Amino acid sequence: MMWYRRWSIALDIGALILAFALALYIRFNNLSMLSRSWYITTFIILLTLDFLILYFKGLYDKKHKPLFNQIGIVIDGLVYSVFIYLLISYFTKMTYFSRLTLIYIFIIGLTLQITFKTILSYLQKRRYKKGLDLSNALVIGDYTKIPKELIDKLKTREYGINIVGYLSNDINGNGLNRLGSIKDFSEVVDKYNVEMIFIVSKVENVEEVINIGLDKYISIYSINNSINLPNYPMEIEIIDDMPILKLKDVFISGFEGRMKRLLDFTLSLIALIILSPLFVVISLLIKLTSPGPVFFKHKRLGLNGKLIEIYKFRTMVVNAQEILDKLLSENPELKKEYEATFKLKNDPRITKIGKFLRKTSLDELPQLFNVLKGELSLVGPRPIVLKEINKYGEYGKYLLRVPPGITGLWQISGRNDVDYEERVEMDMQYISNWNLWLDINILFKTIPAVLKRDGAY
Repeated sequence: MMWYRRWSIALDIGALILAFALALYIRFNNLSMLSRSWYITTFIILLTLDFLILYFKGLYDKKHKPLFNQIGIVIDGLVYSVFIYLLISYFTKMTYFSRLTLIYIFIIGLTLQITFKTILSYLQKRRYKKGLDLSNALVIGDYTKIPKELIDKLKTREYGINIVGYLSNDINGNGLNRLGSIKDFSEVVDKYNVEMIFIVSKVENVEEVINIGLDKYISIYSINNSINLPNYPMEIEIIDDMPILKLKDVFISGFEGRMKRLLDFTLSLIALIILSPLFVVISLLIKLTSPGPVFFKHKRLGLNGKLIEIYKFRTMVVNAQEILDKLLSENPELKKEYEATFKLKNDPRITKIGKFLRKTSLDELPQLFNVLKGELSLVGPRPIVLKEINKYGEYGKYLLRVPPGITGLWQISGRNDVDYEERVEMDMQYISNWNLWLDINILFKTIPAVLKRDGAY
């Protein structure tokens, strides 16, 4: 898809450059107007706004979108760009730019972008038919039960799908290449670099197939009610005007994913600037009350299971690990408590200032740096240590698909009153039902929760 993405970006930029030049020529019959600084500024603003909107709406994603969807995004891009530009020019009292020229730019730009997208989509389908840019797909089960018109469409490669064959324990049909039985699934997807699977009939060990598919980030489709729907979050995808159930991608991506990252970066940067005096005060208090560094770094599991070091203000004595090992070896009850929650309610290792920082959750403020770096999100599942992943069981594969967060559902529900199983359940609820408004809602509820100390350790 790099070919399509590269040309899509180049043609969108080219369309706006050409639209701007033609609009000025039609309006003034003289391209020397480009020498005026506001016209150049206007072009830069419109081009930047349009590109950002198209990018955040996912037009340049790796996954190829149907032409109709692309045209809708292109229209949104120009409408929002022009509207935002008019707001900027109104508030800055810039009235030099001809409004009629702006109308010309909108009409010509929209026409050129739609035309270029149509031509590019046609050329992309030609590349598909030549075997280029295809996504390999595997059919699981009795493929003879698939509607004939659908399988014929998929086999034409018109949608960028290349069916490499099928796996079945007892079906030997004509038309597709049988690659083995269901037990060969993991080996086959690796061998053929499979990116999507179509489960087309009830098969044994379907849960194992799905789990392997999720681990390998393979798109999973269900036809003929082949998957027990209550067990998995599903969504509908259209192929050749036919609705097909698709296992919901349990990871944050696309337009809302980019907006989440933009929100994280912006709010964390603003918070760090505003709270910088508080950082200085806390740092001095830690230094004056106990020997050792101001910050504490702890390894946790991040996105895709990558180990990250999250920052906190140090709330324990320097030799905390040695003290913990001794406590657990001497006291079986404390060991049982720690193994259940990975915490101690009355932890003797915590310093006096550390107790205050934990009660007010101020110890977690340095995690804003992790958010700025993209290792954490402001809202997400609780960042866990490596050995905790076993406690999530089958849910572990979902947990590592999204970035962990500073706050989340379990924090605003009162961390002291929520047991470990409930925390896991809340993390899964967040992952399965995530959207940008859920993040915003949690952020607003986090502040009163912290002030009431419901979210404190």
